[in-house]
Amino acid sequence: MRDLIAKQLYQPAVVLPLLLLTRLMVTLDFNLAQVMFVMVLRGSQHAYHFALRHTVARQRSSADVKHLPCNNCC
Repeated sequence: MRDLIAKQLYQPAVVLPLLLLTRLMVTLDFNLAQVMFVMVLRGSQHAYHFALRHTVARQRSSADVKHLPCNNCC
């Protein structure tokens, strides 16, 4: 069991969200209400952008739209 936990702790999918959450909690002075508010706000922004991209893609023909750039990576 210890080996399994040790192996999983070094996975980027586990470590990166924990580091982001820790950084957010430190910047908000460990106030859980503010942390939850920020997380819900970010989640709703991601959901809005996801829905907007797919709505625009549906309105246009599928041959014209291959990739819609997002604000984060393109």
